[in-house]
Amino acid sequence: MKAMELFLEGKNKNYTMMLELINQLYFHKKTISRYEINDMVEKYGISSEFNFSQSLMNENEPYNLYLLDKNADSSFSLQIESGAPIQPYKIEKQWLKHILKNEKLKLFLNDSTIKKLEAQLVNYEDIISDDALTINRPCTQLQKVEEPLSTNFKMLVRAILENKGIEYSYITRDHTLLENCMGVPYRMEYSMKEDCFYLISYSLEGKRPIKSLLHGFKNIKLIHLDGKYDISFDEIQKSIDDKKAKEPIIISIKDINNALERALFQFSCFERELNYIEEKDTYSLSIFYYEFEREEVISRIFSLGKHAIVTEPSDIRTEMMKRLNQLNERYSSIS
Repeated sequence: MKAMELFLEGKNKNYTMMLELINQLYFHKKTISRYEINDMVEKYGISSEFNFSQSLMNENEPYNLYLLDKNADSSFSLQIESGAPIQPYKIEKQWLKHILKNEKLKLFLNDSTIKKLEAQLVNYEDIISDDALTINRPCTQLQKVEEPLSTNFKMLVRAILENKGIEYSYITRDHTLLENCMGVPYRMEYSMKEDCFYLISYSLEGKRPIKSLLHGFKNIKLIHLDGKYDISFDEIQKSIDDKKAKEPIIISIKDINNALERALFQFSCFERELNYIEEKDTYSLSIFYYEFEREEVISRIFSLGKHAIVTEPSDIRTEMMKRLNQLNERYSSIS
């Protein structure tokens, strides 16, 4: 029975690592060093007692795998002349069938691809049956994706992938129309809280990073940056990266009244790390953000209530306490 488990993909780190190694060499690197092989084995947590590194390098008779050839410079290259197809698990196919129901998938895949996937998955059950899921509050994620959003999304993705700028009009939150704007898209984020997409970009007029709602963009046109502006794409990228806060905001959360779920929901469009502190039965949520998102982050923290406490950094704690005191004084004077 244990021998058969060697071939169970879900239980076998060796299988997963070999898939990565084969495809990495075939499609990208072409060669790999002895040290890189050892690092991969260590990354996957494969015990050294199995001598898996040596088997890959054909130094572990009679357990050599003969996937790699040793080169004159002591590096290794792939012996087979093909990549290895990644086989999705049954549960992954069931999840995919469920995801195909989400209208937002049309932002990422065209209709013909979606129909092909639906045909491939026709014999698989949806992982979430009608009886297994009760929705108490309707979710706007299932609403139809309108054409302007789809066009804008695909145009901005193309600009990001091709390192191009954009010329556009923009309607602000207060319905002001800004025309003849120019910028360089950097990355897109999705917020579950508002069910909307944001674009982080570099404004060529303001010469600074900005964050904008995707549905505010109108009449987007792609523009080439080369030779037209006094800043390169690498400089723009550095300018935006330099705006990242030097340290994350860390919140200690006691999971009472769904506080953890609400926190993850509020910060769905931010890079996050979550750790469970067993001795305190609390969760530590680290939120990574740009300096121009600072006010937005603080506002969202306030919405979490008393079961979420900012522990670091000290300047954010001080700011939160200052605002809480101001609110307390304001409401005390009213009463």
